[in-house]
Amino acid sequence: MTTEILPIDSLMIDRWTNQWIKQLGFNNEQLLKRNTKVEQFSRLVLDRIKVKKSIDIAKREQLLLETLREYENRLSRTGFESDICEEFENMKLKQKELFIEKKHQELDLKEEKYIKELDQLSQNERSLCQILTATIMDIIADETLIKRIERLRGYLDELDKLKTERLTTIKSYRIRLNNLIDRLNFKLDNPSTISQLLDENYESCLTTDALGRIESLLIELECKSAEQDNYVNVLVGKLEKLYAKLARDDATPPKRSAAYILRHNTAETVKQLENEIAQLQAQRMATSQAYCQNMRKKIEDLYEQCQIGSSERHPIDFDNITPETLDECDREYDRLDSMYHVRKPIIDAFEQWKVLVQQHGEFKKKSTSAARFHERGYSAVKELAERKRFAVALPKAERACLNLLEQWGKEHENEQFLINDIPIRPIIEQQHTGTSNMTTTVSNPPSAVSKTVSMSSTALAAILQRPVAKDNIRKKSLRNIVKQTVEQHVSKSRHNEADEDTLEFTQLENIKHFNGLPRIVTSTPKTGKNPSSHTVVDMGRNKNNDPIHKRRPSKRLIPTRR
Repeated sequence: MTTEILPIDSLMIDRWTNQWIKQLGFNNEQLLKRNTKVEQFSRLVLDRIKVKKSIDIAKREQLLLETLREYENRLSRTGFESDICEEFENMKLKQKELFIEKKHQELDLKEEKYIKELDQLSQNERSLCQILTATIMDIIADETLIKRIERLRGYLDELDKLKTERLTTIKSYRIRLNNLIDRLNFKLDNPSTISQLLDENYESCLTTDALGRIESLLIELECKSAEQDNYVNVLVGKLEKLYAKLARDDATPPKRSAAYILRHNTAETVKQLENEIAQLQAQRMATSQAYCQNMRKKIEDLYEQCQIGSSERHPIDFDNITPETLDECDREYDRLDSMYHVRKPIIDAFEQWKVLVQQHGEFKKKSTSAARFHERGYSAVKELAERKRFAVALPKAERACLNLLEQWGKEHENEQFLINDIPIRPIIEQQHTGTSNMTTTVSNPPSAVSKTVSMSSTALAAILQRPVAKDNIRKKSLRNIVKQTVEQHVSKSRHNEADEDTLEFTQLENIKHFNGLPRIVTSTPKTGKNPSSHTVVDMGRNKNNDPIHKRRPSKRLIPTRR
């Protein structure tokens, strides 16, 4: 309540005096005494009123200060901005009280609104955290209401973004699951997370555990789909082989099925392919006896062509014919066919090397026999050319064969190339070692022949330094040197027929005509005192000295003038 100050002045006292005199009948003296008492009492009452009023004002000011502090505390607690203007200090006490009371009411309404918003955000947070299995945002001490609401809004935005991402992922998972389940004809368990996902109940599939179960099932189904795809390819490969075999065996090949042409990775396609394979195998079993006999003959022919021994052959039971027996025949035939293309170059190179080795052995045996000088048509130049041919061709064939074996060994590690269960590399290496020893032996001929050949070489060098005018002397001396060499070797071979020494003509290649043309030693015997001697013929431009062939007249037509 508010108290009003009653003004007491002389006029009022005069009024009271007149009223008291008239009504109460006081005389003047009594009236003065009464006036004094009334004045004293009035002063006393006035003093009391002033004191009470000052006390009330002090209390009101204290209460105003407390209310203002409380208002500031609420602002700091909620985070709102203070809207107290500068004119507040110039206001009267009553105005200040009314102003502060109004601000408190506005703050109450504002705080209530924000608290409701905070409750709603907290409820949304709990719901999202339950759906996404996320943790609730931590509460920070001494945090204002505004800051908490702002932080909670940001956290809810993150949760909403995560929910949107998971929804997108879940929808893509649903599409993939539908495709895989239809492709594999997969049966789901009782109502579970997967069934809820297929029913588009996405809210129950957003948890971390649900996502983990869905992803694990997807991985499992994709693995099964890959296995089924490989199985479809295997079945298609079997069908291709069956089609090819039936087309080869039968004049009317079977038609391709739709499952074979489309080759979809589905359980239905697998069943169709399996049924078709079973039908074709039954069709093959109808003519299995004749087919096995034909394949047996082909396999045996490939064994002979590839020269494969028993250790590399795969036994097949042709007595009990089953679909597995037919498959074994096909696999063995395909294996041998591929082996034939790999082994054929090596076998051909080895056979070529064997022929050269055999020819070289025959040539070596013939070239070490002294009887070759008595044969008609013997030529040392031809023998030397043949020796050079073997010296080039034999290492070349050996090197080609070893290169092929080395290339084959890189593709087949820890294996040996066998021909009829016999490794051929040791044979080639052993022959190579024997040929090297023989070459070393041949390069060091007997001392007598080497001396004679060296003498003939020395004589040939001396002859070549003589002037050209002494042609006849040079021819006779060279002929005598060759004749002496041949006679010595023939006489030595007659005395020791058991010991077949080789007459080497490797040094005689240096014996040439002064025109640069070679000489040959013929096997035509001379008539006279020494019929066993041989004639040395100069292979020059003049062919009149040929004891065997006579000079034939030229058949060239002489053109006539028109």
